[in-house]
Amino acid sequence: MFKRYSIVTKLDGITLSFSSLYQLGDSENINALSFAYAVQREKEFFLTSEGSFDSDVFQGPLKKPPIDPTVRVNRLNLCPIKVDQIFVKATAFSSIIHIGNTSNAAMEARVKHIRQLEPKKHEELENFETIDQPD
Repeated sequence: MFKRYSIVTKLDGITLSFSSLYQLGDSENINALSFAYAVQREKEFFLTSEGSFDSDVFQGPLKKPPIDPTVRVNRLNLCPIKVDQIFVKATAFSSIIHIGNTSNAAMEARVKHIRQLEPKKHEELENFETIDQPD
């Protein structure tokens, strides 16, 4: 891997969360993985043991896009890398702010969102996903 210095004068960030990374300098491998199970309800209540990561969203195989070998890249590798100032409002869910070289990077974020709304007077409960009550 081509190595060089990364010089950063200032990096400001407000939020860094959920398997995210600020990386200044070279790295051989980066592997960020984030699973989230989000439930939004119209009526507020919380069950401590609800939700499961057994869903196909989390267990199923990822469909990766095909690699196009006809892509041409022109590079100008300046040495060192110089960055004056970066302001990042938020970095979340397996993302990277990276200044430097990386040989391999693999990022994966899987999120299952469930919204539980109260039925309107004229609607019946059908085809709604529910969360099992704890024992």
